Amino acid sequence: MDNKLENKSVKDYIYDKIKELLENNEFVVGEKINKNDLAVRFNISLTPINDALNRLVGENYLIQQPRKGFFVKEFSPKELCDLFEIRAGLEGIAIRLCCERASDEDIENLIHSFDSFENDMDSNMIKQYTIADKDFHKKIIFLAENPLISQVRNSLGFLNRSYQKGLVKPMHDSLLEHHAIIEALKARDGEKAQKAMEQHLLNSRDKIVSTLNKTR
Repeated sequence: MDNKLENKSVKDYIYDKIKELLENNEFVVGEKINKNDLAVRFNISLTPINDALNRLVGENYLIQQPRKGFFVKEFSPKELCDLFEIRAGLEGIAIRLCCERASDEDIENLIHSFDSFENDMDSNMIKQYTIADKDFHKKIIFLAENPLISQVRNSLGFLNRSYQKGLVKPMHDSLLEHHAIIEALKARDGEKAQKAMEQHLLNSRDKIVSTLNKTR
């Protein structure tokens, strides 16, 4: 195998794995990334680790402090609001396309995304609900079948960091909003689905603004 191709493959693999750890909240916001631990974990030298971490700085997952190392980026309330505004635009059009293009089977799977939370809204379910929430939104992007939307989402992978502090709204409120989106999906009403998705995400932005104003 060509050494350049092999090295590129290793670098991409390590980058993907560290990014996955970040997206799964394996690291605490503000936590320093231990490069040696990662090298041991993946049985690899520090070179691809450093390459991956630098890429993730460029994507706003991490920040680098001179002579101190890499840290998980903590977004300010203003930055979180910006994230939800970007998501509203991107996922709004994505779900509209999803209504037009997704198969009946895919739509059926989507509308059952939150069935297990219908009768159990206990606080212990928040972690499971957050995972289901992330998965639902990722599927919407995928089922839009628009490579450019997927490319934008992937290149701006830090959008996933809008979950860095967990759910912005109470789980009950979030679930009600998801129900509105799902009803539009059932009817394959793209315009209604788009509006419901945009409102769902902008409500999170507004919640952040409201909380911030109360602390001032």
